[in-house]
Amino acid sequence: MKVRCDISGLDCPHCASKLEGLLKDAFNDANLNFSMGSLVLDVNDDADEDAVVEQAQSVANGFEDGISISLRD
Repeated sequence: MKVRCDISGLDCPHCASKLEGLLKDAFNDANLNFSMGSLVLDVNDDADEDAVVEQAQSVANGFEDGISISLRD
């Protein structure tokens, strides 16, 4: 299942690439688009979307302060 999120607070594409690598380690796959401010996480079909966003936010918090991840409407 794909969980689509908005992401903000990243300063540069290089940092976005590093964070994407960390997210790929935490989930089945991750695709972070710096210029669009979007994040798509590939997770198990039975995953809870809110829990996925919380886990992604936790990874981001450990990487750099000020990053915000929210479920896309």
